[in-house]
Formats: sequence, C-alpha cells, structure tokens
Amino acid sequence: MGFLDFLFPRKCLGCGRTGGYFCAQCLNFLSLDSQRICPVCERPAVGGQTHPNCLTNSSLNGLTTIFAYKGLIKTAIVKLKYRFVSDLAFDLVELFLSFCGEDKSFVQFCRRQNIYLVPIPLHQSRKRWRGFNQSELLGKMIGENLGVSLVSDLLERVKNTRPQTKLKEKERKANIQDAFQISPNIPIAQYPNILLFDDVWTSGATLREATKVLKQKGTKGVWGLTLAR
Repeated sequence: MGFLDFLFPRKCLGCGRTGGYFCAQCLNFLSLDSQRICPVCERPAVGGQTHPNCLTNSSLNGLTTIFAYKGLIKTAIVKLKYRFVSDLAFDLVELFLSFCGEDKSFVQFCRRQNIYLVPIPLHQSRKRWRGFNQSELLGKMIGENLGVSLVSDLLERVKNTRPQTKLKEKERKANIQDAFQISPNIPIAQYPNILLFDDVWTSGATLREATKVLKQKGTKGVWGLTLAR
C-alpha cells in the first residue's frame, strides 16, 4: 500500500468498504446491459450488429455496451465525469474489458485491419471548464489494452451543445445536430474503420450524429462502444 493509499484509502462505491472501488460483494450485484440492440432501431440484435434493413451509408455498423447505467456503474461514471480519479478509471476500464472479450461481434470488428479508436470530443470551452475529456482519457486506456491506436483529434465539436442528459429525447437530436466536423487537414481515408467511444448511450443521438459525419467523409465502418446504456 502506498503512502497516499494509507492517507486516503480507496473505498467501494457501493458499500464503502475499504480496499478498492468495486468490492467482490458489490460486484455480485452489478447490473449488465440486458441485451444487445441494433443502434438504429434499438431493437434486439445479435451481437449488437445493425440489422441489414436498418443499415445505411451513414449509420453505425453495430454497438457494444456492457453495463446498465445505474447503481455502482452510474456512481463510478458520474464520479469520473466531474472529478477524474485515475485509479478509479483504471479499475472501471479493467472491469469493462473483462466483459468485452466475451462479445464475439465486437472482437470480430476489432480484428479488422486499420482500425482506430475515436473518442467523442468535448467543445473546447467545456473541456477547459472541466479540465479533461473523460471519453478521451478512458478511450486511451481502452485502446492501449485492445492494441488499437487512439485518434483524439479526428473529430471536432464545433457546437457548444447543452448537456444531453438534461434534455428530453426529441430535444437531443436537435441539440447535437451539426455539432461535429472532421478536423481540417486530416485525411479521413487513413481511418477506414473506427471504434467510436463514449461513456454512456442514452438516446444514441450523439454517436449517431458523429457517425454520420465520419461516414459522409469516407469512413467505411463505425462501431459504437460505450461503458453503459
């Protein structure tokens, strides 16, 4: 145990027991996402792959999300979002990846050649206010573990949108419309297959809008990846 661990012992986010952020007892009650869904119609889909009749030139090819956004996982994500804790991020990513390895459709997409992980960007004003982009920091850890290169500057957020969580479902699509663009002077052809990462899938509007921009500029395959839904 390090000196800081002695002064500020890590406590389980569920029960408060010291020793780690996720104790063995609370992990038994961890809520996983109930089923894989098509990211277009949000109906059940094998492995999260987009239904053939839903797939278009601007839609996600599939979606992998592991946890239900509630309980222990929701507490961890909120804590990360507004007060980034590096060791908590490491533990959460490790837990997340232990389940990803069992997802055959996700693993198959990751085996494609020339695949890159792209995090959903924050607007610069919001990034300055928060001090970091949670999706970028988590995405870097995930990419390193998967052996996938992180490309954090491919997408830019050019519209300072309102937080999606505070909006009704119909408002989210309008809020995020035209929020992204490909960064100038970056040849999109170099990035034919992309894992598009965000922390939480709520309505899907953010990932869908970013995917539309990527595919309109020439990206061939885009697979959505989120911690929770």
